[in-house]
Amino acid sequence: MITFSKKDHDAIKTGKITLTFRDWSTLSLQKNKIYKSSNLGLLRVLDISFVKLSDITIDEIKKSGLRSFHQFRDEYEEKANRKVNFNKEAAVKIEFEYLGKDIENKKRLMGKVTPMELYEIKEKILILDEKSDSPWAIKTLQTLSQNGSLFLKDIEKILKIPAEKIKQNMRELKDLNLIYSNSKKGYSLTPLSLKLFKILYKL
Repeated sequence: MITFSKKDHDAIKTGKITLTFRDWSTLSLQKNKIYKSSNLGLLRVLDISFVKLSDITIDEIKKSGLRSFHQFRDEYEEKANRKVNFNKEAAVKIEFEYLGKDIENKKRLMGKVTPMELYEIKEKILILDEKSDSPWAIKTLQTLSQNGSLFLKDIEKILKIPAEKIKQNMRELKDLNLIYSNSKKGYSLTPLSLKLFKILYKL
């Protein structure tokens, strides 16, 4: 179990917060495991490690939802409930992604859907392409399948679609649980996408 302040929930759900630092003495979570966060939903731990507090960068602080080292220092000590030596001590650094509100969302991400649900997802993908002047949905999934994880700029270059349009497209695919993203690897397919390919290629 991992908890967050309620004020951070919206930023976590939209992907603005993807890092957190904890005053823990052990790595009590595991990389690539999915955990439930109280009153928030499911999170996947992408990476977890010890890091010296003095080595934490301002970019990492911003990814944790704070604006400055001073603000980070105050909030970290408040949560630790003690005076912290920021020059000598270490913290547990956790990189994560938000997966959704409940276990059903996790099941969909992992491809655990009924044949009817899979058919409905296929129809939604086809409709996305039919509504577009330049079909992109199936092409985007195929591109990720062929290349593995890709960053936004790489997808833009391959598909020749403006970055802002790609962001909107990716949000639609993420809403269908077909892709996920993180700051280290970019966009990747979920197991549900791989299952979807089996019926898409039968068209």
